[in-house]
Amino acid sequence: MPTPEEAAIRRKILGVLLRHARQRASLTLRDVGDRIGVSPGIIADHEYGRRDLSLSELEILAHLYRVPLAYFWSEDIPADSSNGELPVAAVLGLRRRIIAVLLQQARLEAGRDQADLARVLDCPPSRIVAYEQAQSDIPLVDLEALAHYLGVPISYFFDQGIKPSGEALPDMEELKQLAELPAEVRRFILVPGNILYLRVAMQLSALPASVLRRLGEGLLEITY
Repeated sequence: MPTPEEAAIRRKILGVLLRHARQRASLTLRDVGDRIGVSPGIIADHEYGRRDLSLSELEILAHLYRVPLAYFWSEDIPADSSNGELPVAAVLGLRRRIIAVLLQQARLEAGRDQADLARVLDCPPSRIVAYEQAQSDIPLVDLEALAHYLGVPISYFFDQGIKPSGEALPDMEELKQLAELPAEVRRFILVPGNILYLRVAMQLSALPASVLRRLGEGLLEITY
């Protein structure tokens, strides 16, 4: 587990990168707060390292600032461009659930129990239960510590869909495949605001059946 001093330094470094990315995107604190539905003070707290940030929240900010998520682990990655709008509340809720399932999956594959993770973070086991049941966001410094302990890279938890695209234009074969889709599917795909949902669906389709099963069970628990 990182010491309190190490965690504070990590938050400070992350804050500097957040502020730099925001300023490079020509956004004010109020601009960001208005876009994601929080006060400018919360954004400032993140930038000054006074407030913990979860991975899903960082993904939202990376998308808004038009930088790849890896920007926050490297100083040499240039900004990209993206104009897509995110349904913030829906994304945060879904990503919290996916990260929770991935954490549980990594723990089980490593042969560890929740008490082991609690010892890593020096916290009560109930906090690990809350993390794995998506009842609360996992602070990024905690997630980094758990990833290190479980032997997985932090990128294991990344959502590769919530990032600036920077993708090449489709080739003729891809356009042909698009043209062959049913009209209602084409209309859905061509709406920029729906791209995120498609990427989340692609990410879900790549998950193992066991992870999808637990994710589905968790969603049913929330519903009922």
